[in-house]
Amino acid sequence: MRILYDKQTDTAYLQLSDDSEKTRTHACDPMEVNGEINLDFGRDGELIGLEIQQARRLLPADLLAAAERKRISTRIAPPNVPPPRS
Repeated sequence: MRILYDKQTDTAYLQLSDDSEKTRTHACDPMEVNGEINLDFGRDGELIGLEIQQARRLLPADLLAAAERKRISTRIAPPNVPPPRS
């Protein structure tokens, strides 16, 4: 398992498999999970990753501290556009 964290958007991604390409995303009901969690599924229907928004509130601090720092969310900047400079 690989854990990525985008501090700018407070989004974590738990990558469960390197072997499969994402073919479908299922958004969990924010009211049920008290946040937004998206499940990514591969070609064969297997769960290959979880995207967790509001990660600092939902995940343990030590897990986020150990995560790779990487831009993982395209909600603020499209993939080919660099994020704004701070």
